[in-house]
Amino acid sequence: MRDSWEANKSEYASKVAALLGETYSLEVDMNAIYPYADDGSWAKDRPGDMTKGYFEGFVTQLERYVKDYGNDGKTSFNQAVSTKKISFEVDDTGKVGYCGCDIKDGRFRILAGETYLGTNISDACYYMIKAVEAAEANAGAEGLPVAAKANVKETIDVKFPELTKQYSDIIGTEMTLDSNLSGNYAKLRGVADFNPAIIGTVTLAYFSDFAYNLEYLKFKGDEMMQEAFQDACGKKTIMLEVVDKLTHGTYNDIIFEDGICKLQVHLHADETNFPDNTGILVY
Repeated sequence: MRDSWEANKSEYASKVAALLGETYSLEVDMNAIYPYADDGSWAKDRPGDMTKGYFEGFVTQLERYVKDYGNDGKTSFNQAVSTKKISFEVDDTGKVGYCGCDIKDGRFRILAGETYLGTNISDACYYMIKAVEAAEANAGAEGLPVAAKANVKETIDVKFPELTKQYSDIIGTEMTLDSNLSGNYAKLRGVADFNPAIIGTVTLAYFSDFAYNLEYLKFKGDEMMQEAFQDACGKKTIMLEVVDKLTHGTYNDIIFEDGICKLQVHLHADETNFPDNTGILVY
């Protein structure tokens, strides 16, 4: 432990601080872990190398996490891990197979399965994002989770300005696109297997497909159809809305309500990720 782990501990702590912008302590209670090591195993004979391996894996996955989720990811991690402690522990609940990770009582835990100490070390923190998002949810966070924020920045933030101009050209007047992300996320978060990490991608698909349909119906350049749309959509806003019940259709619908053109999607249109039936019909 002294030669393999303690000698390198400060190096890993420095890497963590550089990635997250805050100082974290790296902790392991080998007296609690060692009894789980099988006789003759690597974990039994070289516990220092094993511990170093788990923390190496953590740093590698943290680098990937920060690259993927940027400053929002850092902020979420730092808020969730309020004790500023990264610990290596054995899960004795039976919920972890070979390995895993979670955030418990404000500390990030690198977990080894009770009967798999030293197995699949580098994969323990592969699902770091899930640990952070679970901690956010348990703390009662209401906004978009970190993976959703990253997806929105890559999709909606990039494409909406161009798409807004496209709608304005099609309808013949300046339009506003309302993604309604917070409202739709609040509606969908309880749906089984909903994947918030693609909420921006799928939201963009709905707006893109509706624009395609309007062009297909030759709204662009047809003053009569443009004026009819403008009259129905007095607030010059097109909004995506997840609802419990549709007026028409099974998966999605178009209604004009309170001066807003609403692209409505049934809550359970596709429970595997996010309502993904993007061929919105015009009624």
